Amino acid sequence: MILACEPVCRGFEHAAVNAGMLAVIKDAFPGDELLFMAEERHLDLVAHDPLILARGGFAFKALPAPLRKTSSAELFDRALSTVRSLFASAKRMDVSLVVFTCIDGETLHAVKLLLKDSPDIRCVVVVHGILSSVLKRPSLLPWKNRHLFRNWFLHDNPERLSYIVFGESIERELVARFPSLRGHLVSLDLPYHYAAPEEYVPFRDRTVSFGSLGVLRKVKGSQLFLKLAGEVMAATTAYRPRFVCIGPVVDKKLRKLLSGAVSIPSPDAPLPVEEYAAHAGKIDYAVLLHGAGTTLLQGSGVLFDAFSYLKPVIATRSPFFSSYFEKMGNIGYLCDSYADIKRVMLRLLNDPPVDEYLMQRKALLAGREKLQVPVLAETLLQKLRTGTDSNAGE
Repeated sequence: MILACEPVCRGFEHAAVNAGMLAVIKDAFPGDELLFMAEERHLDLVAHDPLILARGGFAFKALPAPLRKTSSAELFDRALSTVRSLFASAKRMDVSLVVFTCIDGETLHAVKLLLKDSPDIRCVVVVHGILSSVLKRPSLLPWKNRHLFRNWFLHDNPERLSYIVFGESIERELVARFPSLRGHLVSLDLPYHYAAPEEYVPFRDRTVSFGSLGVLRKVKGSQLFLKLAGEVMAATTAYRPRFVCIGPVVDKKLRKLLSGAVSIPSPDAPLPVEEYAAHAGKIDYAVLLHGAGTTLLQGSGVLFDAFSYLKPVIATRSPFFSSYFEKMGNIGYLCDSYADIKRVMLRLLNDPPVDEYLMQRKALLAGREKLQVPVLAETLLQKLRTGTDSNAGE
């Protein structure tokens, strides 16, 4: 049996990612029942995800909602109680693997404290956006670092603890900066439920549509997308440009940059899944303007939205984005600067490459077959075995 626990997220937070991760684990260990524990609403969303519904062998148990807006000491007390109970259940139920689908500093601290007294338990921890915090300097005030994720992630990792990160480029970056993590990291592509492929005719009505997927935030380069829209719309081109942001404006300072150059179907709230899919399906290109530092240790979930709807991407060059061009082939355009992105857009507007576009869609369709859950499950199983052998030799 496998126990999986979500100690951080509630409601819709990472629900789709967790469903995908649980599907990968289930496919990797098909003979084991998997018990997933999480906050009630989160549990319900995961349990009804298509990737879970397509598989059997899951059980679900509700946990108290994760604490919010409280002290680190209280968070640690809750984490210690949760992990202690989880490990006790693991021993009682003869569990082979304990998985944490997300983590914070307090929970990782508790895991490392209690894992010492649980020699038969192996843990896998899925690490999300909190990874970016490892590049920040600790506080000069020692008591503020007691439960700091960076400290517990980088030091004293036991043989029976592995971390899953979403992207080979992220694993390479971590190992280059922190060699002691070698053997403890397992890189996987983000598990994702891809939409069924549909026929698509690009550049309809002599228009080229450029879309920004997901929320508008400065860290994603959304201000650059809005600026590009204004400049490109003002240019004279053979085809008309269309710019659309398929997500709400999260950074309120960006509102002053909004203009008639960009369509935003739902500026104040996330779109329902069906509406998001409908809007994404109507764009020709997905534009990803994340700075290289943004995707260094976090990657980008909206890249997989582009894969899902078979939309070639126009992206700022970074190790993360580049790795998928290397893996999948010609899936769009990697650009080195703002000016480069603008030149690409103007070229597409003056001479839309229909044949190349169809080739890019074929490359996306073929490439995402390498990212399907059964393939990720096989990769996970192999890497966990290799990691165990590697750690045993340390």
